[in-house]
This record gives sequence, C-alpha cells and structure tokens, in this order.
Amino acid sequence: MNNWLSRIPKEYLAYLALAVWGAAVFMLLSKTNYGLDEGGAHALLLVWSVADGVVSSIVTLGLPDFRTLFFIPAGALWTGNVLAAKMTTLLVMAIVAWALHSWRMQSKEQEESSLLATGLLLISPLVLHQIDAISVAPFLLFAFAMGAWTDKIYRESKQALGGMYFAQIFLCLVSVTLHPMGLAYPLVLLWTWYKNPLDRERRNYLFAGVISALVIALVLTMGWRHVEWFANPVRATSSLLLGPSDGGDLGIDGWIFGVGMLCMLLWIVISQAARLWADPLGRILFGALVIGLFVGDEIFGVVALVIVLYWGLPMLLNRPVNAHGGFWGQRGIALILIFVVSTVFMLNDKASYQAMLLGELAPRDTLIRAFTENSADYLKDETAHGQGESNDAEKVHQLRVASQWPGLTMLACRCDALPLPPEARDSEALYAMLKGVDYLLFDPHNPANSSLSHNLATMQAGLVETVDLRKGGVIVQVRHQALVQKPGS
Repeated sequence: MNNWLSRIPKEYLAYLALAVWGAAVFMLLSKTNYGLDEGGAHALLLVWSVADGVVSSIVTLGLPDFRTLFFIPAGALWTGNVLAAKMTTLLVMAIVAWALHSWRMQSKEQEESSLLATGLLLISPLVLHQIDAISVAPFLLFAFAMGAWTDKIYRESKQALGGMYFAQIFLCLVSVTLHPMGLAYPLVLLWTWYKNPLDRERRNYLFAGVISALVIALVLTMGWRHVEWFANPVRATSSLLLGPSDGGDLGIDGWIFGVGMLCMLLWIVISQAARLWADPLGRILFGALVIGLFVGDEIFGVVALVIVLYWGLPMLLNRPVNAHGGFWGQRGIALILIFVVSTVFMLNDKASYQAMLLGELAPRDTLIRAFTENSADYLKDETAHGQGESNDAEKVHQLRVASQWPGLTMLACRCDALPLPPEARDSEALYAMLKGVDYLLFDPHNPANSSLSHNLATMQAGLVETVDLRKGGVIVQVRHQALVQKPGS
C-alpha cells in the first residue's frame, strides 16, 4: 500500500484533497438567492441580462467590478443559477489556496507551516462565508497571488512586452476595481520596480502600463459604491475565529476575541515586518492590510487571516527548542493550538450550516425575503388600484422598487429594482423623484439614509405608508394615486 501511494505524484494528491474539500464545501453552501454580496449580485445580474438579451434595470446601477469576467462562463451556460456562480467562486478559492501554498513552499523552512496554514484557511468559517456570498475576497486574493507569480515569471523572462507584462497590467485593473485594498498590488508593484528594476526600459514600460491601468480602474469604480468605509476593524478581526456577524451588536465575546486577534495580528506584523517586506506577496498583503484599516470590513479580516496563518504559524513552528524536549517540547504548543483553532472553525461551520437549514438569515436578507414573499400581494394591490383609476381591465402593473440593495432585491423578487433616490431638499422634491416607484426598501438607521428617512416622515399623509418594519430595515409603499386635498377646496 505504501509503495502504491509513493508512486502517485504529490501534486495529484493535492488536487484530490482540493476536490474533496470542494465537494464538502458544496454541501455547506446555501441553495437560495439570499445572503449574497451586493456587488456580486450586481455583476451576476449583468451577465445574465447580457446572456439572455434581456433589458433590465440593472444597467442603471453602473459598471460592476471585474468579478463579472469570472462569472461569464457560468452565467452564460447556466443563466439564472446562483449556485453556478458560487461554484465559480469555490474554484477561484481553490486556485488561491494552491497558489499561496506553492508560493510559501519555495522556502524549505515554510514547507510544514504552509501546509497547515492552507488547511486552516480552507476550513475557516470566514472564508466559507465569502464563498457562499460570492464575495470579493476570493477574487482579490486571486489577483494578489497571481500578481506575485506573474511578476516573478516576468523578471525571469527575456521579453519586455510579453504575456506576463500584459497579465500584470490586467491584474492591476482587476484588483483595483474589486476593492480599495486592491490598490496595494499596483502601488507595491510600482515601488518594487522603482527600487529594484531589471533595466530602465522594462521599468518605464511597467510604469506606463500600471499607471494607465490604475487611472482607468479608478474611473470605472467611481468610489467603490458597494464598500462601506470606516467600519469597526475589531468586528472584522473577531470574524477570524467566530466567523462573520449578522451586523448586530458585537457583544462581549466579539469584543474579547476581536481585540485579542487584533493584538495578535499587530504582534505578527511587527515581528515579521522584515520577512513580510522582503517577500513580494507579503508586501502586497501588508499594503492591503494598511489600506484595509480605513475600511474595516470582512475583506480586511480575510487578508488579516492570511497573514496570521502564513506568517504567524512559522513563528510558532520554527522557534528554537530544547533538543531533549522530545515531540511535545518541539511541537506540543503548535499541535494544541492547531487542534483548538481547527475545532473552533469546524464548530462554527457546523453552526452556520444548521442555521442555513433552519432558514435563518441576516436582518438585511430577512427584510428582502419578506418583500419577496409578499411581492405577489403587493403587485395585486397595485394592479387593482391602477385598474380602479383607468377602468382598463387589461392593464398590467409592473412592480418597481427602489432599494438600498438593488442587486439583491432584483435577484430575490425578480422585479425591477432601482437604487435609492439621491438626497432631496424636502419631502415634495423627494415625492417627485419617486415617480414610477412603488416601494422603498432601506435601513432607516443607516446614517446615509437620514435625509430619506426625514423626508418620508414629514411627507403629507396618504402619500407613503410603512407596510413592514423589521430589524434589517423598512418597506415603504408609495401611493401615486392618492388625492391631495388643497387648502380651501
């Protein structure tokens, strides 16, 4: 048996392990249209619209990020199937795991730690949630890992304008459109070639290409519409162990684990600063971590998790030990820590799976599901009201909603969804903007919606009506057929 296994190349065994992991994760994925990332839903809907040649309101949301390119094969072959997009994200994450492991395996000192780090990364609840939500994190890590590999190959090649040159320019474009932390890759690439160029000609070519890609990407993103800035980084670091939260109060456990993981992250970064900066991939991740402090979302948590695993475990495994300490003296602490962390990861994975079986959703998705389940009644009411005005029995009303999450709303209810109206000077100006909109979905506690909430609250009675109020937000009906009584009439 041992002789038979020894004849199988290690690469094939690694591919088999990734296939088994992919099959297991597929069983854990939600099969519904809820719980997705807003940017991912935007990209997926645009691919479906183009593939089917259907005109939809998704085009009003502007250009999506470059996740769209990854979704094109699955979107064109399985239009309307969200699970196909999740499988694409799963495949991208498997490639990321292979690339990170192979990169760290270049150093013989990292062989043991890179294998353990990759295993923990693949079972972490935070990463599994990013896959289930078709979030930007797997694609951003893909751009970072492939960027480090392409730069290495480009430096070894003799062609100044070969395939690896254009691959780097394309990866710069992809990473910047995905997330603000994607700026780390082109900026680090420019700094690296400024400090350590192969020759002046290649440096000038690379500078011109990267700067052009950077400008184009910033114009396309228009400020990363789906990113919420200045979130609490403690919430992100607490998700390293506990998994992502539902957006509610962090709680005492979240604060304890979050502050603890943040301190561990700072300790690892300070202790490994020289090695991080000497490694091309480490430089990119370090730059992304610094930029991510201004965002503080789950993507910041994923990058922090990669640094903790791939640069923190070597500190534990490669520490000097007593030669007479035996196995427990050399690997005891590392073994116990890995056992505890992996157990916590799997318990959280199990809890997420059980919550998915019970149909539990985040507050935002609960609100969208409530609207979707009642959309038939909403449409019936609107149609009946419209027929009463026009006495036309053949009139069919097309339900239209303005949502804080237009991509997710459109994906769930299969109706026309538009973004929320811009800030209006008063309630009358807001009502004029709502022409053709039947319902509003938004979170009134979000500071960005304070003006909208105020104008709706001061609007004349009978023009709008709150039909549902939940923890995740509110559903407001807009009545365009209401008669406005003028003073003295």
